[in-house]
Amino acid sequence: MRLSYGSARVLGLINSGPLLKMETIYTMFGERCLFNCAYCTQARESKSSEEFLSRISWLHFEMGEIISAIERSNEIKRICLQVVSSPKVKEEAFEFIDKVRGFNIPISASVRISRFTEAEEWFDRGIEILGMATDVVNEKSFELYRGGSLKKHLELIEEVAKKYPSKVTTHLIVGLGESEREAVEFLQKMHDIKVNVGLFAFTPMKGTKLENLKRPDLDSYRRIQIAAYLLKNDLSNLSLFEFESGKIISFGYDISNIPFSAFKTSGCPNCTRPYYNERPGKEIYNFFEVN
Repeated sequence: MRLSYGSARVLGLINSGPLLKMETIYTMFGERCLFNCAYCTQARESKSSEEFLSRISWLHFEMGEIISAIERSNEIKRICLQVVSSPKVKEEAFEFIDKVRGFNIPISASVRISRFTEAEEWFDRGIEILGMATDVVNEKSFELYRGGSLKKHLELIEEVAKKYPSKVTTHLIVGLGESEREAVEFLQKMHDIKVNVGLFAFTPMKGTKLENLKRPDLDSYRRIQIAAYLLKNDLSNLSLFEFESGKIISFGYDISNIPFSAFKTSGCPNCTRPYYNERPGKEIYNFFEVN
């Protein structure tokens, strides 16, 4: 199995590189996905190195080595499983869950599922939160870049969320063909069904089908971050927003005192995901802390 570079550093399994403030440990199971998302380094037809997921390097370790390091740590508040849709990946991930759930550390798993019964399997195994990534929220772009039906995908999220309220998360990658209005509509829908949304900025990765697509405009991303904060905290709602040509021109709320936390990484509790969207020294989309 694998650990993100930052997680390996925090657990003391490597000694080089910056020591980031991370309360969540990120693990990865499987490689070279059965699916073919145009933006993903692990896609079936991707020419990217299998070492990467997004722009993060994931290092191989023995499962027992990782488990021992987690057990020794007093600072880990969540374990996150990034599960690539590969043969036999579920068996390995379940084995890991069985061995760490006795530590009483909440476990999140980001998994591509296609049936309600698959979600039940993961919850029955002992995870606290299930991530069901949406990524693309424009219907045509979803079909083109991710494959399948956005409508059916959202119906499945809603079905799972009804049984497991506030235990489902999803992802929105800004910059994949959606308007700001479509992003806000999605955020509102997810809030209404008690699904937390983790925001990402599209990051072009060499070897993927979208390696030449531009990153989203930072000002636009900031507006969507503000919208996500307002909706999540019930400070505004879609009916109060105003749009012009799909762009947010009013939030229905005075945003002059929006806290800095609105621009930090969003997702499960204690999530940081350092450098998923950013290169060191470049513009920061999702802020995080360094020790």
